[in-house]
Amino acid sequence: MNDLELRAYGKIAQALAKIAFSIAEGESATFAASLASHFPDAPRPIFRQSVFKYLGRDLWRLRILRPLDDTGKGYAYHFAFECDVKEADHVAQQTWEHGPSLPELLETFIFHFENYGKEYHDFSSEIGDPFGRNGRLTPVLDALASISYVDKTAEGYCWTNVEPVVRVVDRLRSHYPTLFPSHEDDSS
Repeated sequence: MNDLELRAYGKIAQALAKIAFSIAEGESATFAASLASHFPDAPRPIFRQSVFKYLGRDLWRLRILRPLDDTGKGYAYHFAFECDVKEADHVAQQTWEHGPSLPELLETFIFHFENYGKEYHDFSSEIGDPFGRNGRLTPVLDALASISYVDKTAEGYCWTNVEPVVRVVDRLRSHYPTLFPSHEDDSS
């Protein structure tokens, strides 16, 4: 991995770590207390895997998260943060060989932002549809622009390397067909 790819990798991991931390902090007080009683020695907040399985898996592999209940089969449900999220990009850059490939990590990023917080982050997986104007993803998108995954335009960022986007969207369409309209030509 060259320096620009490594920088992009770190920025993607950091964005994912920030989201995981935000999710963990957003747990209800009752549920957070329950987690604390199950894992009394773990630092807070505790990230719960639930529907965010790719997020937890990738951050665990990068040693940003530490499993609290490793099943021994490469899966866990609850995690503690091994580093401050401000340092997650550096940790990911140091541990990338243990983590997913750049395209795999990018797919996790696309999957997460396509499904959770799309409007808040001004994210789009639509090819040719500018996104990222509100600045919440600027560090990641600038890093992706430096390695030609997106182009920065006056209207926002647009995907140029569409392979990871297409893979994620195809996977989402196959798993959740009712969420995506058919693109078949209805002309008669």
